[in-house]
Amino acid sequence: MKKSFEMFSFIQQLVAIDHRQLENETKAANLILQILDTYKIPYKKHSFPTEIPDFKSSKLVVDGKVIPSTPTSFVSGKIHGKDNIVSSFISGTHIETESNINFNPHCHGISRANHYFVPSLAVAADDIPKIVHAKKVEGEVKVLRTKHTSLNILVGNTKNPKNVLFCHYDSFGPGAIDNASGTSILLKLAIDHPETYENTLYVIGGNEELSYDKPTFWGRGYRMFEKKYLDVLKNAKHIFVVDSLGNGKTVINQDSELLFLGFPIKNLQQWLNKTYMVYGDIQDLFSVYHSEFDTVEKVKPEYLDDAIRKLLKRIKS
Repeated sequence: MKKSFEMFSFIQQLVAIDHRQLENETKAANLILQILDTYKIPYKKHSFPTEIPDFKSSKLVVDGKVIPSTPTSFVSGKIHGKDNIVSSFISGTHIETESNINFNPHCHGISRANHYFVPSLAVAADDIPKIVHAKKVEGEVKVLRTKHTSLNILVGNTKNPKNVLFCHYDSFGPGAIDNASGTSILLKLAIDHPETYENTLYVIGGNEELSYDKPTFWGRGYRMFEKKYLDVLKNAKHIFVVDSLGNGKTVINQDSELLFLGFPIKNLQQWLNKTYMVYGDIQDLFSVYHSEFDTVEKVKPEYLDDAIRKLLKRIKS
């Protein structure tokens, strides 16, 4: 008898890959392909070109002392002064044109919750008072724009599916909730429920987090799928975007703001009536979002099982 796919074990394997290094998106894809091969699951590869920022270094000196930081920009450059300290959860014209120091107010550590096309770096919220009260603040980031080939992995009906389910496997490490959780759920459905192939397509997507697409730098892998398989999405009755689960009860809804953040394809507005976000506890996610705290300990198997039950009910109805 074929052994059932273990979601939690897969999450542990995926987060063990250091996603800070550019080449490791490919390692994550290869892990997924290896698992599908092991279970003899047929799949198609959809490769596409992209460009990704290869973060080399960041340095922030506050009154002569180095404050821990990480790059959050697509370009290299210097940051002079403290006049543009921003929450990474807001946007605006000044943020797009002026270098900044950013922080996630929901997270105690360094969180790469946003990225910018001007020199920028992220710091922990706890270090903001030191910067605010400092007399001299100087920062610098070094980033290399790098060509990369990413991969969407397709399982199921690629011609006329009733349901299309999306997830992404790239992340800011460790990325247990965002989005090893969603990837594990789509693999579980694809491996343990081949009866769904007739009416369902599973899209395990790459290059969701960062690209040089401007201004919407996230979601390129989804847009590349949309470009090649436009008729599939146009004719599907339901689209589910499975992202950031396992930290609370599964929510399935059509929140338009979340859909834009989770699925920024070109035709989203005309397909809003059939597109659903599938996610867990958003407030809990914010506290670990794109940080070192997004670890396997935050994911609970019972919540993964909850997502499987709810999705199976939807795609089998």
